Amino acid sequence: MQNPAKYQTNNTLIRRYERVIGVLVKYGFEDIISHPPFNRFLPKSKKWIPIREGRPVFAYTRYERMRMVCEELGTTFIKFAQIAANRPDLLPEELISELEKFHDHAPTVPEADIREVFLKEFQKPPEELFEYFDYQPIAAASMAQVHRARLIGGKDVVLKIQRPGIRDTVELDIQILKQLANLIETYFPQYAAFQPKELVVMFETSIRKELRFTVEAANLARFQENFKLNQDIYVPDWYPEFTTDRILCLEFIDGIKITDLEAMKAIGMTGPELALKGINLYYEQVFEYGFFHADPHPGNIFILPDKRVCFVDFGMMGVILDNDKELMANLLLTIAEQDVDGLKKALLKFTKEEKFEDDKDLEYDIVEFLSSYSEMSIDQIEGAEVMEGLNRMFFKYKIRVPPNLLLLLKALIIIEGVGLMLDPRYNIIKNIEPYVRRLLGKKYNPQKITKSVVKALGDLTRMAVSLPEDVEQIVHKLREGKLQIEFEHKGLEALYHKIETVSNRIAFTLLLTALIIGSSLIVIADIPPHVNHVPVLGFVGFLIAGLLALRLIISILRHGNF
Repeated sequence: MQNPAKYQTNNTLIRRYERVIGVLVKYGFEDIISHPPFNRFLPKSKKWIPIREGRPVFAYTRYERMRMVCEELGTTFIKFAQIAANRPDLLPEELISELEKFHDHAPTVPEADIREVFLKEFQKPPEELFEYFDYQPIAAASMAQVHRARLIGGKDVVLKIQRPGIRDTVELDIQILKQLANLIETYFPQYAAFQPKELVVMFETSIRKELRFTVEAANLARFQENFKLNQDIYVPDWYPEFTTDRILCLEFIDGIKITDLEAMKAIGMTGPELALKGINLYYEQVFEYGFFHADPHPGNIFILPDKRVCFVDFGMMGVILDNDKELMANLLLTIAEQDVDGLKKALLKFTKEEKFEDDKDLEYDIVEFLSSYSEMSIDQIEGAEVMEGLNRMFFKYKIRVPPNLLLLLKALIIIEGVGLMLDPRYNIIKNIEPYVRRLLGKKYNPQKITKSVVKALGDLTRMAVSLPEDVEQIVHKLREGKLQIEFEHKGLEALYHKIETVSNRIAFTLLLTALIIGSSLIVIADIPPHVNHVPVLGFVGFLIAGLLALRLIISILRHGNF
C-alpha cells in the first residue's frame, strides 16, 4: 500500500508542475516545455492569447514575458529572478533590467495562521509571550511579514514571522527549477551561456539561508560586534529567547527614514553630512571588515535622534575576502587613473579561464570605455554608469565574477543612488579612492611583506623536506609499473617552457635548502671566525639564502605562478 503522505506530496508536485506549465504556455514558452519531462503535463485545451495591461502578451519582448511568468508563479520564482538579477556576468543587460522590476509584496497572513506558527515554535500563543502583540502586520512580503509587539517589561520589538507552508512551496519549486535548467542546457544551446544550472544552485543556497532566521540573527550579531566601538552607528538588539528558524525578534527602531529630509533638518543634520557619514560607514563594512549589508536601499537605513546611522534587515549580507578586496580596489583605482593596461589586468583576474582568446578585443573595448571619461574630472564620473559598463564587459567576454563581488558592485550602485538623493554633488569614485589606496597600502606595508616572506620560506623548507620522499614514491611507482601519466598535446612549446621553469625552481630550491642546512651546521658547530659570538660563515650563508629566497618569491609573484 502506498504511503499516504508520499502520495499527497506527489499529487502536490504534479499540481505544481501543471501550474508552472500552464503559465509558461500562457506566455508563449511552449518551445521550452515541449520536451520531457514537462511535455507530459502540457494542457490539452485550445490555445488562447491572454491580454496583459491592454496588450496581447506576444506584443511584449521575450524578456518581459520571462518577468511576467515569475510574477504569476509567485514567491520562489520571484526570489529566483531577484537573485539571478545579481549575475550581470551571466545574463544580458535587457533581462537584468526586467528582473530588477519586482516589488516584494503579498497579502497578509490570517491571525489564526500566525497563532499556529507560534504554537509550533514556542507551544504558546503570542498573547502569553508578550505584553502586547499586534496581529495586523506593519509589512507583508512573499517570505514573511512583520508585526509590532512589546516584551513583558515594556521593551518595544518587531517580529519577523515566516509564512506558513512557504518552505514546502520553495522545495517543490526548486525541483521544478532544476528540471527547467537541465532542459534548457540540453535542448537550447543558445541559452547555455546563461548558466541556468549554476543560477539554480546559487538560488538554492541563498533561499535556504533566507528561510532560516537564525542565520539572519547571526549576521546581526557579527555586524554588532564589528561596530561596537563606533559612535556613528547603532545596531539593533535581537532576542534569542524569541528567535527560531521561523521567527526573528528584533528591537523596534523608531528612527527617521533617510528620505525624510525635513525631519533630518529638525535634528540638525543635512543631506551632504548624512551622505558622507553613511557612505563612509558602508565603506568601512566593505574594506575594513569584509562583511557588508548587501541591500542598502533607503528603506533599510534610519537616522536616530542623536544622529547615529542605523542599518536594519540583515537577511542579505555579503562577505568579501582580503584577496577579493584587493581585486576590487585595483579595479576601481585603474578606472580612477584611466589606466588601460591596469584595467585589463584587473578584469582578467576575475576570469577562471587559463587562456583568454579575446584579449585584444577586450583591450579595444577598455580604451573605448575609458575614453568616455578621459575628458571628465573625477567629480563628474557617475559610479552607476561605470558599474554598468563593467557589467556589460563581464557579460560580453564571459568573465566569471565571484557572486559576492557582483553583490558588492550592485550594492555600491544602490549606495551611490542613496548618496545622490542626499547630496546631488556626491561622487562614489572620488569618495571611495582613499579607502582603496589605504587598502593597497596595507598590502605592501613592510610588516605584511615580512610575513609573506617568512611564510614562503616555511613553504620552501617544507617542500625541500618532503621532496626526497616524493621522489622515492615516484621511483617506487615506476618500478611497480603503477605510475600513470595523463598527457594532452596542445603544443609542446608552452610545456617545454613550464618544465624548464619548474626544473630551474627545483634546482634553485635545492641550492637554497643546501645553503640553509650548511649554514645551520656551521652555526651549530660554532666554526670560527666569529663576530659577536656568531660564526661569520654561517651568518653569510643565511644572508645569501635569504636574498635568494626573496629573489625566488619576487619571480613567482611577478609571473603570478603561486
